[in-house]
This record gives sequence, C-alpha cells and structure tokens, in this order.
Amino acid sequence: MIEVPLWEQEATAVEETTAAPAVEEAAALGEASVLLDEVSGEDPAEPGVLEVPVFEVTVYGAPAPQGSKSPKRNKHTNRIHLVESSKYVKPWRDDVVAASLQARGRGWRPVTGPLAAEMVFTLTRPKTHFGTGRNAERVRPSAPPLPAGVPDLSKLARSTEDALTTAGIYRDDALVVEYRRLMKRYHTDHGRMPDVMEVSGCVIRLWPVEPERAEG
Repeated sequence: MIEVPLWEQEATAVEETTAAPAVEEAAALGEASVLLDEVSGEDPAEPGVLEVPVFEVTVYGAPAPQGSKSPKRNKHTNRIHLVESSKYVKPWRDDVVAASLQARGRGWRPVTGPLAAEMVFTLTRPKTHFGTGRNAERVRPSAPPLPAGVPDLSKLARSTEDALTTAGIYRDDALVVEYRRLMKRYHTDHGRMPDVMEVSGCVIRLWPVEPERAEG
C-alpha cells in the first residue's frame, strides 16, 4: 500500500472543486453563444422580431363599415345627396379618431411615406348565437364560428383608414401599400387568437415600408 502525502491529497481536492464550476461556466457560455447565433440569424424584417410599429392603438367601440351609400333628398335645396347607409359609421370613426389622438401624443407629425398596416377587428356575437338558461354564456353548436357576413371586412378597413387620416396619423390613407394582417373575429375568440379583444373594437398597427422592400 502506497501512502499519498496529505498535502498532495489536499491539492487534488482543490483541483476537483475548482474544476466543476469551470466546466459549468464553459457549458453556460456555450449555450449563450448558440442562443446569440440563433437571434443574430433571425430576419429583422419579420414582424414582431426586431421591428417596432411606427404607430399602434387599440380602439374600443363597434366597428362599422363605410362604402354603402343611399340617396337622400335635401328638403331645402331639393337636391339629392349620397349619405352613408349605416348610422354607425360616424360613431366608429369618432372612436378611432379619439383613440388615435390620445395614442399619438403631442408633437406627432403625419407619416408621409409608404406604410404596411395591420387591423384586427373584434365583433360582438349576437345574443342569438348563445344558449339560454344555464347555457346563456355558451355559444350554440349551430352558431357560425366566424363572422362570414356583414359587415364587409374591406368596408371596415375603409372607414378606419379614413378616420386615421382625420386624426392626422398619416397624410393620406393611400400611403397604405400592404396589409400584414386584416381580419375580423368574434369576441368569443379572445384568448385563443392574438389581438382579439374581450369587447368589440380594433387593434391597429402601422409600419414604415422601406423603398427597397416596396420595389421588391
């Protein structure tokens, strides 16, 4: 039996003790390096990664379409004018303008360059879509899962775009050259789909579109 001097035993114990943290530190650095490589490899043009909207607002109210007009005769001039068929257009546009003015803050200058837009409209389900009694809060199996009817999605976007022009968010709604997301859903999809609200309204985001991207 060979006896190892006490001082050599102590030295070996110290080496083993210091080696463990060093190995753990190296492993941690390795994982961080891999994570950094993954992040640096992401495309900054992808929405939600590194790009921040130039404007964002959540509007509460009942989305109303714009576009359908009805002829009305002026009693004083006897002339016929075309007016919006839906009486809810003006209240909705007023809601968009009010929310946008608050969101933009002071010193805001209307955007003058091309924009990409996102609008997610939340519509309230009619009461007829729900059961009765104990099932009053449950959607009937026969109820449509999606609002595939009036109001038209394109007309909802039209009234909202015009309201953003009135609020001075951009110079003209013609600056919107693309939509990243344009959709309408029932409020019962809240929590299951991003930006669908608990109540009726709309989530709006705008991004600047670089000239290179617009040409490509």
